[in-house]
Amino acid sequence: MKKLSIFVLLIFTLAAASACFAASYTNDGMTLTIPEEYEEALVIDVPENDAEGFLFSVSEKASMDAAKAEGYDPEGAGWLFAIGRLNEEAYHAMLCSDVPGRDVFAKDAGFYYIYYHPTDVRMVREDYNDQSAWDEWGKLCEWADSMKGTFISENEGLTPVKHGNTILDYYISRAMYMRNQKYTVSTTEYGPMEAGRVNAANYLKPLSEGVIFENARGEETPDGEYVVLNFPEEDIRFDFFLAEGKENYIRQVWANGENEMLYKAVFDDPALKASGIMHEFYLDLVLADSLGYNTDDLLGKWGEKMAGRCGITIEKGEDDNYKISIHWSSSAFESSQWTMTAVPTGNGSEIRYEDCEKKDITFTSETESTETVVYQNGTGTFGLLSTYELYWNDETEHMADDLVFIK
Repeated sequence: MKKLSIFVLLIFTLAAASACFAASYTNDGMTLTIPEEYEEALVIDVPENDAEGFLFSVSEKASMDAAKAEGYDPEGAGWLFAIGRLNEEAYHAMLCSDVPGRDVFAKDAGFYYIYYHPTDVRMVREDYNDQSAWDEWGKLCEWADSMKGTFISENEGLTPVKHGNTILDYYISRAMYMRNQKYTVSTTEYGPMEAGRVNAANYLKPLSEGVIFENARGEETPDGEYVVLNFPEEDIRFDFFLAEGKENYIRQVWANGENEMLYKAVFDDPALKASGIMHEFYLDLVLADSLGYNTDDLLGKWGEKMAGRCGITIEKGEDDNYKISIHWSSSAFESSQWTMTAVPTGNGSEIRYEDCEKKDITFTSETESTETVVYQNGTGTFGLLSTYELYWNDETEHMADDLVFIK
């Protein structure tokens, strides 16, 4: 009996293993796994070197076949989801556009990963009264929605990212990443302050990732003061309420006070407060305005405040531009150098470059060294945080994120 029990257990174990068998698809080092129970029902597209960054696209085969039978182009029929990735610059540009059906869900050292999904029903059948077809479609949709977590777990180096898709998300991204976006931040204390004198991304990042803006009921609208984020050219503003216990309520108001909407910010970090973030941003705009920073205040030599291993030299160039060189020592024998030319953006002290060349230098002896060009045409900005504090926003490698340089 004991031997029989072991034999039966082995049979069940093998059956379970067979039921869990999955087909794996790979593209540029990333893996997508399809459970065996769904594989024959799906068509998996794995594009190579896709210009838009698509890695995998998954559709229901029955819908594609039905579309063909009806004489239609099957492209888009039965589409369930796609997974793609974008570099940080393309990701930021995506966040500035209000396009539904795109959810960022993960990131790694170089990319953000996007889950693309339809905003309408893509099932195609000759007989739409077939309940079994709807049941099968529902199971596939439920499975497709679970694939974000599965993709993260089976691809090493990915971490989850939370980002919403509201109008508020869209405008916060425009304030952070869209050059020449016109907006002001204001309270009744000092009045409106034009953005640009400080780097908005240094302040607003907690309002962009790790937070969801939920719809709240209008009767929950707080009383009292608020910080206003206003986009006059688009006739829309957002009021961040300051009342104690209500700091995460934000009111969206279109032109003439019509079509109001109320949000409540829900942060991964419960210590964060939406209006507190905006108020800090506002007060530093006020400070920068009172100090009257301009681009010539950037001239001189700057050193990284904490470790002191990185030095920045900014000099006046020709045609009102600025020549910049950066030296960063990683050891006694290795260092990196950046050279670029920047021009004023028109926003206070900020200057922007788009021609950066980075070189890595390795010393083989006291007098000899080798140089390797790492990249060219890098982009980014410099600006002042205070009279004696400079920030470097390196858009190519983000070498200086969270670093402050002093004169």
